[in-house]
Amino acid sequence: MQPLLPPKKAILPFRLKTLSVEIPDPDMGGYLFYSVADKEQDAIFSDTKLRWGEFQAERYIRKLHDHLSLLCDNKALWRRVPGRLTEKAGIRETVYVSRFERHYIFFRQLPSGRLGVMSLLHVQMDIPDRLAKDLQIALRERH
Repeated sequence: MQPLLPPKKAILPFRLKTLSVEIPDPDMGGYLFYSVADKEQDAIFSDTKLRWGEFQAERYIRKLHDHLSLLCDNKALWRRVPGRLTEKAGIRETVYVSRFERHYIFFRQLPSGRLGVMSLLHVQMDIPDRLAKDLQIALRERH
């Protein structure tokens, strides 16, 4: 089994063209998104915008990033994902989870100390199945 590699560079948390919020500098520590989590974040924004409007979508994404910043500073909020869920994806490294409103954030600590956000899943999704798929995609990423 190959070790899970961290992203080589930051993928901006959301699109600059779409949102009118400030983006943290990806080289300033904190957290990085794997591509699958970045796509899920875009989908969260789009779905929220369609249902509740652009203001609410921006607010939700901004609060999501506030929560990620809080996770960076407070390991007491991290919960280890049970091995039976990560083993399904063939991952032996420790993966953590935190709930933010209606989504679960799955992440791991990168060697740099940053968080690598691997998946963002809605609470009503089939978490074990979707998580295994997302972690497998992250495992294959080569940066």
